[in-house]
Amino acid sequence: MRILYVIVKYLTVVGTFSKAFFEHLSCRIYEVIIEDGRYLPPTEMCGHVEHEIIKKRPVCFGVCFFPFMFSLIIGLVFLSAGSMNVYFLGEFFVKDTHIPNFLNYVFLWLGISFLTNLFPSLEDAIALKELIYNKETNIFVKIIAAPIFAVLYCGAYLEHYGVTLLTSIAFSLALPSIYSALFTALHLV
Repeated sequence: MRILYVIVKYLTVVGTFSKAFFEHLSCRIYEVIIEDGRYLPPTEMCGHVEHEIIKKRPVCFGVCFFPFMFSLIIGLVFLSAGSMNVYFLGEFFVKDTHIPNFLNYVFLWLGISFLTNLFPSLEDAIALKELIYNKETNIFVKIIAAPIFAVLYCGAYLEHYGVTLLTSIAFSLALPSIYSALFTALHLV
């Protein structure tokens, strides 16, 4: 499975590199010691920064959540531009020519690349689980953190097996329909 994981990471190298950069930046902000700062090693840490085990709940949450949010926002911007132009408007070619509209395909690839590399490493997700769902944690914190934690935890497992590439492609195909339904519900169309 590691070979499939590394292949997916190298196919989506822009998202892989940016996710590792955001994770590195979060570790620096929270003063977490970084053990290996390579962003693209051909191991299970490809796209992640190897750092010390985090023992504080807010720090672990920040290192897992903020890179996720940055990649999600950037990925949605690029994917919206690419999928709306390619799948909804059908702009496969430059107007009145047979030249492919490469910019739309680049936006589509960038969006898929960023959305494929959203989630924290499996080790960070397990550490977050242990810090949030232990005996000392308040029940209110457990309830509030549950939806965000569920997304991060399940996504970490999906990314570990390379499935997030397929989910990102499927989401890119569904995005124009989602926007259409949303705009229709809000009476904007």
